[in-house]
Amino acid sequence: MSRSFHPTYRTIKCSDLSEQECCECSYLFSTCYGKYSGKDNPAKKGLRIKLSPARYQALRKNNEMFVSLCQLQGIIIGTCFFLKKTLANGQKCVWITQLVVHSSYRKIGIATRLLQSAWGFSDYFAWGLATANSITVKTLESVTWRKVDPTVIFDNLEVISKITESLPYPTQNISVDPTKSLINTNFFIEREKHESTDEVYIQHLGELPEGHEWLAFTFQTQEMYFDEKRFNDFIEFSAEQLNDAYSRMDMSNQSWAKGTVAEVDFVEQALNIQKGSTLLDIGCGQGRHCIELAKRGYRVTGIDASEQHIAKAKENAGVLDIHFRVWDARKRPTGKSFDAVICLYDVVGSFRTLDENVAIIRTIASKLRKGGRAVLSVMNMRYIQLRARHRGNVASHPHLLLNLPASNHMQATGNMFDMDYQLLDEEKHLVYHKEQFEKDGLLSAEYVVADYRFTQAELQQILSANGLRVIESRFVRAGHFDVPLPEEDDNAKEILFVVEKA
Repeated sequence: MSRSFHPTYRTIKCSDLSEQECCECSYLFSTCYGKYSGKDNPAKKGLRIKLSPARYQALRKNNEMFVSLCQLQGIIIGTCFFLKKTLANGQKCVWITQLVVHSSYRKIGIATRLLQSAWGFSDYFAWGLATANSITVKTLESVTWRKVDPTVIFDNLEVISKITESLPYPTQNISVDPTKSLINTNFFIEREKHESTDEVYIQHLGELPEGHEWLAFTFQTQEMYFDEKRFNDFIEFSAEQLNDAYSRMDMSNQSWAKGTVAEVDFVEQALNIQKGSTLLDIGCGQGRHCIELAKRGYRVTGIDASEQHIAKAKENAGVLDIHFRVWDARKRPTGKSFDAVICLYDVVGSFRTLDENVAIIRTIASKLRKGGRAVLSVMNMRYIQLRARHRGNVASHPHLLLNLPASNHMQATGNMFDMDYQLLDEEKHLVYHKEQFEKDGLLSAEYVVADYRFTQAELQQILSANGLRVIESRFVRAGHFDVPLPEEDDNAKEILFVVEKA
């Protein structure tokens, strides 16, 4: 695949599909979905199954229908249509109604990412679909951490019946017992041939008659299963998506981002620099500190790993002369050193391993001139040690993390200290939280975020070992860096350090 292959993803209500998008969805399905088996009509055998644009236009009338889209240079190359249903008792359920990926872009993860978008919310009650593809059943089990069990499906037929009332296609003759789980969709598709292991794997759902599909569902009430490899893959996937999670934080509406002027007042005094001095902001986000410092006469450079944040920072800066750059702070930027550096709001601590976070400290030291000062902040480990409601070793007890409730705090409020949604792994110095993102024009997603937490003494030792002499450290709250707090104060969520390069 070409290095220039950069697809974009988004999730929208079907009611928001444009006429052009309906036509593109129709073309994608009609050219890439599959062929008729001919079992119901020999004349159709081998012909492409097609859906008209009108079928997709009709979906716009169903407020419970959504679609996740993958686009390449503005053209749709993958779709996942799904029904999101909230039952009278508040239980949320999802049913995948259609998944199509262009034949030229298969086996590179597009289908999995689209499916994860639809199935990725751990607080749903039921996840399901009808399919004639055994691999799709295995993917459902993998994403939801539960087995497709005909006995459990039978026990929840009333729930499934309520979901089918809203489906955009007719369903009839659901047949479920301990030996099978089938649904007659009257859909005579030519089945793809898979490895024998896949076919054996699906036998517990029953032999598949023509015109039928397997009814595959998992439920929140089921016991979750996992092995070490799958769990580690799950954690690694979330680590890879960390930048995406931070990019989707709506910083302009989060309370901790409201104290810019007061914070810069403190920073300006602590750095002890003259107007016109050069300053580097590591993890600058959308540029709020950079902009305020530039207004005060400093020559500012801001770096951040998020392309979205840097683009927004440039927009926010307007005509101000600020140099913004996309850069991962774990890698040392080339070029000149700076008179001063700031690294605020837990850039140090954003990564799961100590080495990755120390790499950011080394970047601070390498970019700071001799005698120059830096101000950085990290989350206070002691704060959560005193207050954690969920705690334990995640490697030994993965269910602690899998059962942890998810929130939308990163996207909506920025509250990283709600103990109902935090899991402390004290042995690893990690705090886990599961974050949901939706309704922002991108793929719906749920990620596991793991923040590394430092004690005051630990970070002071690391700073000193990297040539940064600690002038002052204090416990503070957002927007009030000038007011030192006791370590165990209810507002002492951050530790602030002022350091000088020896």
